[in-house]
Amino acid sequence: MNLSHPVEVKILSRRDNGSGVVEIPLLPAVEIRNERTAGGGKGKTKISLEDLEQIVANFALFPGPVPIGVSPHAEYGDRGGFSPGFVNALSVRDGVLFGELDLVPALFSEIESGGWRGFSVELARNLKTATIELAGWALTGGILTNRPATDINFRIAASDAGTSEQQASFSICLTAGDLKEIDTMSEEKIAALEAEVATKDETIKALRLHQDTAKGDTAGLETRLEEKNKDLATANLSLSETKAKLGASENELARVNKALVKSEESRKGAEIKLEAEENRSLRDNVTKLAHKAIDRGVSAKHFEGMDEDPAAWFTKRYVSLEAFEQTIDALPTISESAVTSGNKPDANAAPVSKETADRLARLGLNPEFVGKTSEEQILAIRREKASKE
Repeated sequence: MNLSHPVEVKILSRRDNGSGVVEIPLLPAVEIRNERTAGGGKGKTKISLEDLEQIVANFALFPGPVPIGVSPHAEYGDRGGFSPGFVNALSVRDGVLFGELDLVPALFSEIESGGWRGFSVELARNLKTATIELAGWALTGGILTNRPATDINFRIAASDAGTSEQQASFSICLTAGDLKEIDTMSEEKIAALEAEVATKDETIKALRLHQDTAKGDTAGLETRLEEKNKDLATANLSLSETKAKLGASENELARVNKALVKSEESRKGAEIKLEAEENRSLRDNVTKLAHKAIDRGVSAKHFEGMDEDPAAWFTKRYVSLEAFEQTIDALPTISESAVTSGNKPDANAAPVSKETADRLARLGLNPEFVGKTSEEQILAIRREKASKE
């Protein structure tokens, strides 16, 4: 790099809040005569490529941020307050130390608009702090200045925050003009800047057009939002009506459930009544059949226990009234029970039907005693038979 020629500032990024990151060359590998520095002196100071690489290595080890300010230079220990920028990264390319500077909106705008035309690094050799000791040159800060020069300003005084064998400031020009002072611009540079301004004007026009379009879109979106709000209000009203209907349906459901419970209670009452009626009817029928059998001459001992609960007595013994009726129809009368199968029939006895005689014979009874309903009648027949014999 030729220090007599300015270099362009490279904008790496621009944020919405106006801040941004730029890249500029900080220091070349060069030999500078000390008598041409602001502080004067004899001899030369040589910054080698190895020194630049050492600066990059020490940047990674430096205990804290590396602040960027504006002219004039400040002591190392005086950099503890607000700073409009910081060094983000360092690199060496083609024998030049480059730095990425993260700048607040005001300083970023000033550089972008050309308000600052030079940069001066602040270095310390063999810096010692409370926590670390750095070998070789280390970048401790830098300033933007409008008096860039081809000198090295050595400052021997130690700062409050640490000590070093040597501190120095190296300046480099960032825009057109010689290194001592920038007073004029070339016609080519002016033309380029005018073209850039024209381009920016076109960009501004395009942005304004885009802004107008955006305003129209915003109005359209607001109209759509208003319509959506109306739709939402309608939906809310419909929801309220639905909730009201649901409440009415729930009330109707409660009423139906209540009626259902009442109906169930009525059904159970009807079942109880029906069961009672069936029991009464069963009791009456069983009692009627039993009395009929007894009236026919069947012994009452066949119905012992029935008087307490005829229906229960019947249920324990029979499956139906038909079965009960068939059973008692087959029971012998008292007169039939008093005669054994060996008795002979009376010749004068009234004849019985063949069907009745067969049924009595199967039961082992003598048909002679059919129709007799008391033991006295049967004994009378037996006494009469004995006297004849």
